[in-house]
Amino acid sequence: MSKEQFKEELLAGWFEGSLSGEELQKVIEWKEASAENEKALKELEKVWKHTEHLRSMQKYDARQALKKVNSKVEDKTRSRFFEIFRKAAAILILPLLLVVIYQYIQKSDEIVAEVEWNTLHTGPGMRANFKLPDGSAVILSSNTTLSYPMVFSGELREVDLLGEAYFDVEKNIEKPFIVNAGKILVEVTGTEFIVSSFASENLTEIVLVEGSVNLCQCSILEQRSVIQALTPGDKATLEEDNNKLFVEKVNVEKYIAWKNGKLMFRDDTMVEVVRRLNRWYNVDIHLRDNSLKDYVYTATFEDESLFQVLDLLKLSAPIDYHIKPRKRKNDNTFSKMEIEIVRK
Repeated sequence: MSKEQFKEELLAGWFEGSLSGEELQKVIEWKEASAENEKALKELEKVWKHTEHLRSMQKYDARQALKKVNSKVEDKTRSRFFEIFRKAAAILILPLLLVVIYQYIQKSDEIVAEVEWNTLHTGPGMRANFKLPDGSAVILSSNTTLSYPMVFSGELREVDLLGEAYFDVEKNIEKPFIVNAGKILVEVTGTEFIVSSFASENLTEIVLVEGSVNLCQCSILEQRSVIQALTPGDKATLEEDNNKLFVEKVNVEKYIAWKNGKLMFRDDTMVEVVRRLNRWYNVDIHLRDNSLKDYVYTATFEDESLFQVLDLLKLSAPIDYHIKPRKRKNDNTFSKMEIEIVRK
């Protein structure tokens, strides 16, 4: 948007309250960018209010209004005085508004700047620790992508997640922290939690470690309506196929173990074990016997390789596994390793 468009559209819309959500965000970001911007906007607002007052005066019935004050001045004289005042105000105030806007725009190189976003990605078997612009700590699991603005300049601290991440959010009640995880928004003001949303799994999980979070299903710019509030120890699962949300109490320790390099199972079914092994080792493991789904496992792995884990699982259940040959793709890369788990 050019400076001229900003002057004619955004400022007028701001004072009239007619801006769209996106336009409103742009003005707010500009205002909060510096104390000078905020001061200038306040000065412009004063001029605008005087101009609006003048406009209302133009619609005013001077004769009827002046009768109410029981003035002894003749109606003709009063009307003439009002007309002179109205014209003088129009001559003085309207040019003043234009001059103030023009001078400030000339001083600023860029009134409305687009906020720059950064994207981080972790490959298979990798983890990444870093700080967001507000000081919040984040740990990314493997095969995870996180996008965030270089500066949280608006009313929200918004990030986009695809994969799994642990968040320790700096508290700021006036500026909520939002994780956009596909079909669900996680809204917090300061707390510790884990969000998992892998495209290949068609589900989103949120595990609350400390504090509280609200789950919302809406656009970030729309009015957010809370569909579920979580308390510590809660795990919320959204099944994207049927859009159903389930909340249960869980052992938080096993869900945060990965950030310390541990793969932990506590009475987990074979289906859950396979799902997490696929994510951890970036492989495709398939169960070839439905009866194997009934087995549950309790174990903790830290430095073991995939095959060491599979060999240990064989000690707990009558299973075996077969590795399928990897295929070369058109771009000369190889497909993921495929493993079949069968009953002995």
